Order: sequence, then structure tokens, then C-alpha cells
Amino acid sequence: MFRTEGSDHTDRENRILAGYLATIGGYVNSAGFVLIGSFTSHVTGNVGRFANDLASEQWTAAGAALLMIVAFFVGAFVASMMIESHFFRRLGYAYSAALLTQASLLVAFTAISNIADTVHLRLKDMEALLLCAGMGMQNSLVSRLSGAVVRTTHLTGVTTDIGIEAARWFRWWRQSASEVVRIRLALGSNRASRPSVARIALLGSIVGGFTLGAVLGGVGAVTLPKEVMLPPTLAVVVASLYAFVSGRRGPVGREPSQTSEAAGVLPQERSGDDAGTSR
Repeated sequence: MFRTEGSDHTDRENRILAGYLATIGGYVNSAGFVLIGSFTSHVTGNVGRFANDLASEQWTAAGAALLMIVAFFVGAFVASMMIESHFFRRLGYAYSAALLTQASLLVAFTAISNIADTVHLRLKDMEALLLCAGMGMQNSLVSRLSGAVVRTTHLTGVTTDIGIEAARWFRWWRQSASEVVRIRLALGSNRASRPSVARIALLGSIVGGFTLGAVLGGVGAVTLPKEVMLPPTLAVVVASLYAFVSGRRGPVGREPSQTSEAAGVLPQERSGDDAGTSR
């Protein structure tokens, strides 16, 4: 799975990748909100927070929100640079190193949370930077790995695409029903083709994984706040080890990436990321 990128992946591989990493994204986002009061897996809410704090002349809070946006960007930038670089002879090794870096950010968050004796708003913002950077890395990695087909840290675009796919399925079902009962059920003459089952399954795996992770993260943050980030850290480490092992079976030497051109265009993410707000 980590030996190839983009269209070289099967639908099944994309579903596994999407479900696994979306669960991590939902978990970290939910647990982070409970612990530090900020959503960290997407940018839109922090842009809104920055604008509101700026309008309210709360300069320190506005600066913190801006830094969270920058941290997400830096995470995505660093992850992509690691993948683009030919320092790693095999593609799987590059993904393994990037995932291990993401895991180290989660470890750093856990360490700071356990060491800090006082609860200070600015300290929480600093902790949020680590999670934002980690989620930026994950979003960049999975986007490149899937050829810009999968996003795993926010759901707005995914939900939009489920709505689009639902409309396509409805048109196809209506056309099929019309042929059975021999009654015209729609205006116009455009015929509907059968939509892709693989695509709706992929979108469903992202929503299902993210939702499951969010529930587990929220419950974990309430019951075991000190250890709550250990499960996603372990999950990322497992993915890193898998990438390393699978990379050893991949070809030596790497061709220039073709996914970077597609990474900026996401049909299912045309709506951007979630407009969650930080509190």
C-alpha cells in the first residue's frame, strides 16, 4: 500500500487507508477539543476564530489562532517535502519516516500534558500547535498516497460528495423503477448511468471511521485524559512500521511523483474543510 501512489492503488486499498487514518483523525480531533478546547484536524474553524479575536482586539488569542493555521500548513509542508525528497531510496521508507514524525508530535503532546502542573490558556494553545501540525502531516500524506482521492481529517467535502452520490443513485433508481412500472417518473430525457459502488463505499469508510474515532476520542479524553493520545500514537506507529516493511519489498529508486499535480484538486473536497470553531 505504501509502495505506490495514486491510481496504482486499488479501491480496497483506498478504503482501508481511508477508514484507518480517518479513525485516527476523528480521535485526535475529538480528544483534542475535550482537553484543550480547540479543533485541530482542520483549518476553517481557526480562521473564524482568528477573525473574531482580531475584531474583538484580543491580539494574543488572535495570534494563537493564526499560529494554529500556520502549524497545520507547516505539517503538510514538511510531510510533502519528506515524500518529495529522494533522501529515502524507497517510497515506503519516506512514508514510514513521515508517519513516525507525526507519532512523535502526538508523544510530545502527551508529555507536555502530563508534565505541566498548571492549566493555562496559552499552554493549551501551544499543545494545540502540536496536534495541528500532526493533522496537517496526516492530511498531506494521505492525499499524496491516494492521488488526491482521500482526505481523512475533515468531513465537509466528503459529506458534500455523499449528497452528490445520493442524487446520482436516486436518479438511477428512479429510472430503473420507471422502466419496471412503464410510467415516466421524471421530466427530461437524460438517462442516468449506474453510479460507482466503490466511490460511495470509500466515502462511507471515511465518515464511518472519522465518526468512530471521534466517539472513542471523546470518551477517552473524559475517562483517561492523561493517556488518551496513546492509542492514536500507537496506531500511527503501526502504520509507520507497515510502511517500512512494505517499502523493503518495493523497487529501489524513485520516479518523480505524479500525485503532486493532483494534490491540489479534490473533487470530493471542493467544499473545503470543516467549519468547526474553537472554543
